[in-house]
Amino acid sequence: MSSVEGGGQVMERCDQCLFWKMARPGEGRCLRRAPKPVPESDRISHWPTTHGGQGCGEFVEIGAAFDFVLCGQCRYWRKPASGLQPIDRGDKPSHWWTQAGLCTRHAPNPVSEPGPRAFWRASHVADSCGEGLLRPKSGGE
Repeated sequence: MSSVEGGGQVMERCDQCLFWKMARPGEGRCLRRAPKPVPESDRISHWPTTHGGQGCGEFVEIGAAFDFVLCGQCRYWRKPASGLQPIDRGDKPSHWWTQAGLCTRHAPNPVSEPGPRAFWRASHVADSCGEGLLRPKSGGE
């Protein structure tokens, strides 16, 4: 249920959105978008933090018919058998990286300079976003 602001306008709030996951009272992470490729390798996906009273135009009310797909079940997620083995583990411990893969949901965007490299961001098997799709079942399932 969206709240009504002064003046009768409906405010579609983050804390009432299906894509928002509360981290602590009044603050959470927006899981609407899959991570985009970046020019550096071994970058971790961190979903943006918002306050519950904020909102955007991609609001979907809690309870709407929508299924989140875990990264580990997503057709866009690629995980090597032993996980990822970065040189710099960033802010994650080594055991996190053993269950990490790359989100390939988005193709790299063109840039103005020639010769750029693109790297897909790492996410954990248990992460999810609002752009995932279930991996098709193979013939043996």
